[in-house]
Amino acid sequence: MKKVVYIEIDEEITSIYDRIKRVKQKEIYLVVPRKAVLFQSVVNLKILSKKLKELKKKLIIITTDRMGRHLAEQIGLPVYSQIEVEEIKAPEEESPKMRIEPIQARRNEVLRDLPRRFTEKKITIGELIKEYRAQSKKNKKDSKGLGDSMAAFNFVRPNRKFLALILLVSIGLFMLISYIALPGATIYIRPKFDNISHTVNITLADKRQNQNLLAQNEPHVIASEEVVTVTKQTKVFNTTSKIFEGTNATGEITIINTALEDWTLKNETRFQTEEGVIFRIQESVVVPSAIYDEEEEIEIPGELTVSVEADSFDIYDDPVGDRGNIDPSIFYLPGLSDYNQKLIWGESYSPMTGGVTAFQKVVLEEDIEAATKQIEDNLILMAKEDLRNYIEEMNNLNHTNFVLLDDRRYLKTELLDLRISDDLEGSYKDKFEVFAKIQAEGVAYDFDQLFALLKKELKTRTHPDMRIRDESINPDTISYEVIDEDEDLGQIKITATIQGIEEYVIEESLEAGLRFSTKVKEKVAGLSLEEAENYINNLTEVDAVQIKTWPVWLSTMPKIPDNIEIELMEEQ
Repeated sequence: MKKVVYIEIDEEITSIYDRIKRVKQKEIYLVVPRKAVLFQSVVNLKILSKKLKELKKKLIIITTDRMGRHLAEQIGLPVYSQIEVEEIKAPEEESPKMRIEPIQARRNEVLRDLPRRFTEKKITIGELIKEYRAQSKKNKKDSKGLGDSMAAFNFVRPNRKFLALILLVSIGLFMLISYIALPGATIYIRPKFDNISHTVNITLADKRQNQNLLAQNEPHVIASEEVVTVTKQTKVFNTTSKIFEGTNATGEITIINTALEDWTLKNETRFQTEEGVIFRIQESVVVPSAIYDEEEEIEIPGELTVSVEADSFDIYDDPVGDRGNIDPSIFYLPGLSDYNQKLIWGESYSPMTGGVTAFQKVVLEEDIEAATKQIEDNLILMAKEDLRNYIEEMNNLNHTNFVLLDDRRYLKTELLDLRISDDLEGSYKDKFEVFAKIQAEGVAYDFDQLFALLKKELKTRTHPDMRIRDESINPDTISYEVIDEDEDLGQIKITATIQGIEEYVIEESLEAGLRFSTKVKEKVAGLSLEEAENYINNLTEVDAVQIKTWPVWLSTMPKIPDNIEIELMEEQ
């Protein structure tokens, strides 16, 4: 059995429940007016539905409220816009038997299951027979005079002006209806968005040492494991040390002192050319100060000529030899400040001579030390790549997605082997070979688990009327920092941060978007396009707006909100 219950627009859920609870029927049709209090929240409908299920009653919503129908469909309640009533057919007039059969009594029968407005009054069988006889007499009379009336009937040609007037009125009515009902508008909106980030403390727990902890599915605990690889390399190095076997260029330079005091220079003080060749004095000297000539009223710099000899190697560690045989030049003292270099310098007035280039490469201790350090650094870089390759093979085998913890503190290396020739040091070689092997240990963690955890946490931090752009969340937005380690427990604690973009919801398929679109449509209906754009642009949820109308010459928004559509603006 069915029961129809009508509620008031401001009736509370407790009152509705009390009324339905007293109804004996199991199938309840609840007729709800538009903008009723019941439709202000989906929670109200959920509570009412749950309570009626406990009473083993079926609830059907009857309403024309769009928001109410949307909320009812969300929670799975049947919803209709009206109550369909079974049509009651009256008996045919032609059959006299139908007039006297008991079927007429069924015309007045009340449908108890569904409410209906009655449009007929009760009549008796006698009245029915009387009506039938009167109708028969009338039919006979009409058939008798039919021939006469047809003969007297004259067809009149329609008036053209009248037809034209009717046509014009029809066109005018059509245009008026079209102007009111047919115009449409589409509002393209780019929702306002903002960057959002969230940081979570996470524990990387070694699978072998923390089986019980991982079995508990703690929310901020991620599986990790130790990975080990062995990397080896044989590398050829160029000998950089050289033994100079030529002769150094020599000559004289004049030291010029413009300071007002004597200047002492130590033995082997450097004088350098612009090309980087170094010449040194062979003994300590004192350069006299400048003298002021009162007659000429000028300062005369102090000068001292000394012998110099070129270094075997220039500042770039290249042999000098015959490159020291330079023409007259100007020299500066690299050991002095820029200011003092302007007070004292050296000049040569004749070429330097005697330089001969001759050298030989030799492997020295510093060459071996530099080669050893370089091959160890290379092996560490290679070991990181080997660890990543090993983890990738492990992922392919186990269908996982572990990645290496990228922190130098948790990449432990041990030099297993270093092979250098015993007679290498002191040998005259342009190149030499070194072999080394290291063992590397790293930590790999379940990246899929980390990404899913951070993504879930980020979505819980959004505004109720906003959502996260799924395409803005990707592995590249994740960063982390190791904050603690417990080697005994096999646990590493990190702080992981994920970033994304949140934007306001405007799609009508979602509750927040439906509220937004309903508000916008009701506010802009009938406004000019400029007023509508200004209103929408000032909304908190909107970053940009564009309105297109049909027909295109319309300057105002449609007056009917249902003729307005809201869509997302495509990204340029």
